Amino acid sequence: MIASEKRLEDVRSPLVREAYRLWEGKRGDRRMPARADFDPVEMPKLLSSMILVDVERPEIRLKVRLAGTKIVDMFGSDYTGMYMDEIDFGDVRSKVLGEYMLCATEKRPLFSDHSFRKINDYYHSIERVLLPLSNDGDTVNMLMAVLDFERTREPPPEDG
Repeated sequence: MIASEKRLEDVRSPLVREAYRLWEGKRGDRRMPARADFDPVEMPKLLSSMILVDVERPEIRLKVRLAGTKIVDMFGSDYTGMYMDEIDFGDVRSKVLGEYMLCATEKRPLFSDHSFRKINDYYHSIERVLLPLSNDGDTVNMLMAVLDFERTREPPPEDG
């Protein structure tokens, strides 16, 4: 577990927990499910808070395939079609990119959180799950992320 990674038991968000349960159910006895295993009709509450990321090879590079409407609204940009290493994540850039890469290379779910500040001066905490997907059951070819946002007035405590 990396320093900023959370355990499932510590996840507060019902949305993040629902995404993980769905992934786990689709996985069955495989290491990870495929994108084709998911039907959008089965997950209406998750869609607006979801990001699908293509994992391009041979060197791993991550490209946003789809960003849900809540994601676009919260970040103020639609990152669809952009490579993640080209997106300005501010001071959490290395953390965010590192977590996505870890999920892709270790082929396992990853729970985490961080905070950001919107232009309106409100802080938001984000609780997130990253879920690996595979067409062949071994090579991660896509990541499914579900983010849950909570608005706060105060900045987050300093990491120490």
